[in-house]
Amino acid sequence: MSEKEFPTAPGADYSLGAMSTENNLDAPNKDVRVPGALMRAEIAEQPVRWRELVRESRTQIDAAAALITEGKPELIVMVARGSSDHAANYAQYLIHAVLGIPVALATPASVHPNAPQLRYPNALAIAISQSGRSPDLIATVESIRAGGTPVLSLTNNGDSPLAELADVAVDLSAGPELSVAATKTYTASLLAIVLLVLRAAGEEWDAIVPRVDLLADSAEAFLADPSASAEALALLSGRERIVVVGRGVSMSSAREGALKLMETNAIAASGWSAADAIHGPLGQVTPGTVAVVLTGTALGRDSVIEFAEKAHALGANVLEVGPGVIEFADAHITLPQVPMGGIPILETIPLQSLALELALQRGLDPDSPAGLNKVTLTH
Repeated sequence: MSEKEFPTAPGADYSLGAMSTENNLDAPNKDVRVPGALMRAEIAEQPVRWRELVRESRTQIDAAAALITEGKPELIVMVARGSSDHAANYAQYLIHAVLGIPVALATPASVHPNAPQLRYPNALAIAISQSGRSPDLIATVESIRAGGTPVLSLTNNGDSPLAELADVAVDLSAGPELSVAATKTYTASLLAIVLLVLRAAGEEWDAIVPRVDLLADSAEAFLADPSASAEALALLSGRERIVVVGRGVSMSSAREGALKLMETNAIAASGWSAADAIHGPLGQVTPGTVAVVLTGTALGRDSVIEFAEKAHALGANVLEVGPGVIEFADAHITLPQVPMGGIPILETIPLQSLALELALQRGLDPDSPAGLNKVTLTH
């Protein structure tokens, strides 16, 4: 694998307008593309998109919350794939913690012409998809609707088949996402889930908006300071084996962070709940492995620290992302405390940024990883 770094031109314009032509994959001269420029811009754009979502999607969010407050479901079924599946996992924890409603994950592979019709007792289905176009996800939603269960969709494509199927469709309004790796659509999905849950719990918009602004301010402060992740980047440079561990709502961050590293860097990375990681997954830790541990969530933090201790004893280097509670960690990315629901949104930003920078170090283009497509049409 080439160790050549892609050069960054002095004064290069990374604005969305400039990149709309500079990084057009169908342009006659593809050499003008700047590797990673799309992903870099989409990562940087996220705080602005969060502020827009909380202010401009209130009508849709309130209609979605009404499916819970008025429909009073006894079960919520999540339908998702890929990064959206990690968002669904986040929703499962948050809905359990705040609303006390059981949440199950749908199994699209079980929906086929000879399958029996699934019957859900007084349920609500929430389908999450960047594109809203994957055939197996659409088939699953159609099956759920045929059984009489209402559907809420969260998608970045308001004209998609999924949005058209839904009883209530929330447009994530993240704008076009051109890099293969999902960044802003993922965190927009998380934020939409937070807003849905808080409104269903009776929180007023006047109390919610300042929290989202604080979250956006924290993300912008991190992104504006390259030194915040310099130590972590040096630790991860050249590593081929990385394990990412969180607990509770941060388990989704662990899985999503590992996915970003895998798809952009072509390395072996895995994401786990700390409760599971101290069993079999600990076996993948050898000297030279980097254990990225997410400590921002207080609930379950002790088990994350326990995993870090065990991994450290096996010769792993430890990178802590969180408030800085692991003294023996080889590197830290220190993040401010935010309300529980916002932690996975904030801690995902440095994981995205590390994936981007590491890929460029390896001479790879994280905007267009080999063998991957932006929209995966699974059947």
